[in-house]
Amino acid sequence: MSSVPTTPAQTAAEAVAFPRVLARSLALPLIFVTATAYHFLQSRGHATTTVFNDELLYAKLSQSIAAGHGLSIRGEHFFFPAPLASIVQAPAWLISSLPDAYAVAKFLNAAVMSAAVFPAYWLARQVVRPSFALLTAAAAVATPAMFYHGYLMSEALAYPVFLVTVAVLARALAAQSSRLALEVPAVCVLAIATRVQFLVLPLAYLVGVAVCGRGAYRRHLVPAGLTALLVTALLGLPGVLGQYGQAGTQVGHAPGPIAHWAVTNGILLVYGLGLAVVPGAIFGLGLMLGRPRTPIERAVAVLTVVCTIFFVGQSSLIGAGEAQRPLERYLFYVTPLFFLVFFAYAERGAPRRFLYGGLGCIGAVLLSLVSLPGMTGTAAFFFDAPTLTGFARAAYQFGFPNAALLYGALPLALALLASVVPLTRRGAPHFFALVAIGLMGASGVAVYATDRLSSGWDARTFGSDPQDWLDRSGLGPARYLSLPRSNDFFGTQVESWNRDLQGIVVLGKPATDPYPVEAAHVATDGRLVIAGRPTRSEVLVVNVNGSAIDLEGRVVARPREGIVAYRVPANAHVRSLAIGLSPDGWARERLEYRVWPQGAGRYELTLSLPKGTPPRKATLSAGGEKLAVTLRAAKRLRLSIPTTGAPLKLAVEVPGAALGGRILGAQVLTLRFVRT
Repeated sequence: MSSVPTTPAQTAAEAVAFPRVLARSLALPLIFVTATAYHFLQSRGHATTTVFNDELLYAKLSQSIAAGHGLSIRGEHFFFPAPLASIVQAPAWLISSLPDAYAVAKFLNAAVMSAAVFPAYWLARQVVRPSFALLTAAAAVATPAMFYHGYLMSEALAYPVFLVTVAVLARALAAQSSRLALEVPAVCVLAIATRVQFLVLPLAYLVGVAVCGRGAYRRHLVPAGLTALLVTALLGLPGVLGQYGQAGTQVGHAPGPIAHWAVTNGILLVYGLGLAVVPGAIFGLGLMLGRPRTPIERAVAVLTVVCTIFFVGQSSLIGAGEAQRPLERYLFYVTPLFFLVFFAYAERGAPRRFLYGGLGCIGAVLLSLVSLPGMTGTAAFFFDAPTLTGFARAAYQFGFPNAALLYGALPLALALLASVVPLTRRGAPHFFALVAIGLMGASGVAVYATDRLSSGWDARTFGSDPQDWLDRSGLGPARYLSLPRSNDFFGTQVESWNRDLQGIVVLGKPATDPYPVEAAHVATDGRLVIAGRPTRSEVLVVNVNGSAIDLEGRVVARPREGIVAYRVPANAHVRSLAIGLSPDGWARERLEYRVWPQGAGRYELTLSLPKGTPPRKATLSAGGEKLAVTLRAAKRLRLSIPTTGAPLKLAVEVPGAALGGRILGAQVLTLRFVRT
């Protein structure tokens, strides 16, 4: 027996160990709370929902669920195969004030998306040490794509669900679970019900069974069979995937465009990962596939490779088809997986250092040759490509040449740094991971700043003050009437911010989205007929941004220029409709004017041009009558043309406007029809 007392030493050791254990226990929750607070504060600058149809759909489905109406939009049931994001957001819309509910929904989304730290850490701990797993969790919420939580779509919930699914599938492939038959198909259904894009996950699992299950296929027979049956049902049964069901039938693009978008999206993914961990992640994947230390390593590597390939393939096919733009938004989910495999490479002692350094230098040289200015042009905000938004912000602050130099020099500088600071040095893996996290965070700050500008411009240009003016007005339920040539961004804003807007009506134009809509026309006697029925006594919010209407009823609100609310009587009549005439009196290059009831008479109008405008030729016609005139600046031209009932048509020879610009033909000072 030793005569040296050990109790004080043990007590001291325990006293030192306790704060360390406590710090490790609190580190992950602290990352979550910090990320939630940071991203929510950033999203407060996201002023309004934007014009994307998807965002309108998710918000309205959430509001419908909160109101107890199930999955419905505009008063009609709407089948949607991925409703979980709307269900999770629904509690926020129980708040009566829609602006307050919108703020709470953004906070809820920030918390849900930041919860990705927990499955990221859980998965990483299956492979690497705690400190590496914590950095993997931190990287998960540092990606610039975190700004998507403010858009109230599926990305916020999809991110943690994707990581949970990958973790469950990896454990199943590594035979660490005894409930394979239930876990695998159940978690795949959960993922697809969150985001249809995750149809790749059951496919990735089937590939993983082929690679990881050699010699033990019998163990995977039931879950693989059920998963294959699930994929077959989703792809084969008509209507199961809803509006996404036709996506798989639109493949048939030329290999060249597909390859172009694959390379483009791959480059953006590398930048989106913060550059510094990418070479090590590639080596880590190779080692985990070729010489795995544990079954879970190979499973994680297979899922990482297959999911990345499938995601790049999805984005490339869509980019080569309807999108014709980069789709980095489809790829960011794999961010924690690449950090995990980078740390796995470091834990193996970072072998083949010179090959690693050479690969990093070659990749850096290739990236330095990429023309990011060529991808962005003069645009500033790229919803589907956060990396391009970050570059555009840098170009705004430093100029295009300096921004291009910065983005080209960063890969080279990191490659040189990697050759000087080997990963075998103590703390080096943490350092490079922190560099990557820092670069992602800096890009995220730029993306948030640009998003604030973009959404603020949307609010000012298309919104009203207050945005929820219809709900506040006390006018009750209303329908939105969109006239020909009107800008439907105004209607999207009204619908997004007002629960009392409960239906969409289009007159003389196609529907602008795939959601329920009613078509209207004007009968020969002037009655406004909606969906085959005359109007009831109701409120119609009319978009007169690009056309003018003389509608029977009483104007009850003018929330902004271009939007007028009428309280119309039952069987309301339209007295006239001027297609192509804006509220400020400017006609476009084409104007058509109709009156009801139709009959013989004459059209009288006065046209003008502002001072300094070059002369313009204009042609008036009404049936067989035609009149050619020349418009001159600062001179009023009074015109009259007879008709037997045909509409008036005005054509002005005017130069085209810049992309997205407004075409101004002539100022219409007076316009009327005189019966004879």
